[in-house]
Order: sequence, then C-alpha cells, then structure tokens
Amino acid sequence: MGDNPIRVSVIMPAYNAETTLFQAVESALRQTESRLEVLIIDDASTDGTVAIAEALATRDTRVRILRQRSNRGPAAARNRGLAEAAGTWIALLDADDEFSPERLETLLAMGESHAADTVADNLLLCPAGDATHATPMISVKALPAAKWMSAAEFVTGNIGSRFTPRISYGFMQPMIRQDFLKRHGLLYNERNRFGEDYLFALNLLLCGARWWITPAAMYRYRVQSGTLTEVQSAADLMRIRQFEDRLLRTHPMVASNPALASALHRHKRVIEHFYHYRAFTDALKASQFKPAARLLLQSLSGFRHIMTESMLQAPRVMLKALRGGFRHPPGQVALSAALGLPPNTGTSSAIARK
Repeated sequence: MGDNPIRVSVIMPAYNAETTLFQAVESALRQTESRLEVLIIDDASTDGTVAIAEALATRDTRVRILRQRSNRGPAAARNRGLAEAAGTWIALLDADDEFSPERLETLLAMGESHAADTVADNLLLCPAGDATHATPMISVKALPAAKWMSAAEFVTGNIGSRFTPRISYGFMQPMIRQDFLKRHGLLYNERNRFGEDYLFALNLLLCGARWWITPAAMYRYRVQSGTLTEVQSAADLMRIRQFEDRLLRTHPMVASNPALASALHRHKRVIEHFYHYRAFTDALKASQFKPAARLLLQSLSGFRHIMTESMLQAPRVMLKALRGGFRHPPGQVALSAALGLPPNTGTSSAIARK
C-alpha cells in the first residue's frame, strides 16, 4: 500500500458545469475513504464553474483547480489531471455525475486484495439526476458476479452477439493504479472527442492491465435529454477504425489471441458502417457531391453500409419536420452501444465530450 498520504486522485474535467459541479465534488469529498484529492480541470468555461470551484477549494484543501487556456475537450483535460495527480490510484468523475459514499473505499479494497491494475463498478443510470428512479446500466443477468475482464470480453461486450447480450463495458469509469499508467505511458487520445473512453480502456487491457469488475453500481450517471452521439465526426470514426486496423495488423496480443482478433474485426465492421454513412451524409450536407459519390461507389461494403443506414434513417428523416428534430436515430443508438455508451444516454452541458 505504501506511505503515500493520498490514496486516490479524483480527476474531474468541467465545462460550463455550474449547475452540477457542487454536488459532484461534494460526492467525492464525502467518501468514506478520505485520503484523496479532487482535481477540477476547468476546460475554459464561460459560466460560473470557476467561481464554484474556487469556493470549494477554499472550503476544503483537498480540492485543486487546473485551468485550460482554451476549450480542448475532455481527453486533454483528463491528461492534464493525470500529469498533476499525486494519488496512488486515479478515479474518474464527470462534473455532472456523483459517487456513492462508499465507492472509493470499496474499489480500493477490491483493487488491493486482488492485486488489480484497474477496478471498475457498474453505473447507476439516474434520469435527470434522480437516484430514486435509477437503474443499473449492466443487468444482473449480464454481470451476475465480480470477475476479471479480458480484452476480448471487453470488445465483445460492446458489440454483443447472437449468444451474448451487449454490455457497455467501455462506459465504465474505472479506478486505475497510477504507476501502471506511468509505466506504460498511457494517455487519452486528445484528437477524439467521441469514443475516447473506449480507446483508453482498450489500451489499458492491451498493455496487460489486470481489470477486476464488480456488478455493484456505485457511480451515479446523470441521464439527460439529447444524445451523446450527435457530436461524433467522420474523422473521429476514421481514427477509431485506423486504430483497430493497426491492432489487427501489428499488435502481438491480438496476433496470439484469436478471440480478441475476431472481436476487433466485428467491432471494426460496426465502426466502418457508421463511418461510411456519416462521411456520406456530411458530404451531402456540404453540397460536396463528388466526394459523396466516391464514398458511395468506392467499394461494395461502403455502398451496402450507406444504403442500409439510409433505409433505417428514412422514416425518422421524413418525420423530422413534424417533430422538430430527432434525438435517437437507430444508427446513433447502435453506435453508442458499440463504443460502450449506455442506451438513451443524454447530452450533458457539464463536460465537453458530452
């Protein structure tokens, strides 16, 4: 366990989070494990976020504020927090979510007793922050007991199969040993504002992290109106696609693990499906008809992806004018699940990635 007086560094990116920041930070400060620090990384907020953070820091010396000069997104904010963190363990908390009081103590005990590098719990999905009507993200049937998680299981869980349910492992908010992160030089991909949690978690497992998961739901996730996936770009999807393609071609763990290779192939096909459709529709919206035609005709698989998703989207598009917009198109819901996002997840004003 060592003699580090700070057991856990709670890293909290915050962007225009004045309505939720106080409750989020208080949930960390009220933990039964008190040997912690809370690093609030303000991502160039334009509201009262900084004033609230300063008031919290004045009240409790365990709170530190780090300010970004410009809005760079959640991945950059988390990397800033990782660089400044002093704790033995790193815990992630979004500025509109909350910890249950015993969460850090429970995860610490599990991490130490199992000699884990990473430990994570289930998410409690709270509609509009209301914990009284909350439901666990992962069902008891899908995760009946605590266990180790492999890289193949992580990827497979995010896409599901004929025989296994889809499990949004990629959306868990893990607690990670800081020395493991430093030893492997692991950081978030700052270029992606979509799917960066999936990429980071998969990198952890590919570096050999021993990942223990428990079905206990101690992270309270605020579900709000809107959709996370509206912000994904074709460039984000292309980077995820290229990352998985490199793994399949060059990573020794993938080469020696047929189950992991198969899962990555399947996941990459899901990403390719949505990449082609997103790039095609973006080109059409920008009146770039030649690039749109190239995307449609460059390959049989690309044509199939675009036409399949277009048919799925057609009824929603036809009703858009009557409804004043649509929030959860079929493709966006499926893409959310593939990248580890819980169903019916909402937009949050509290953090740039949301």
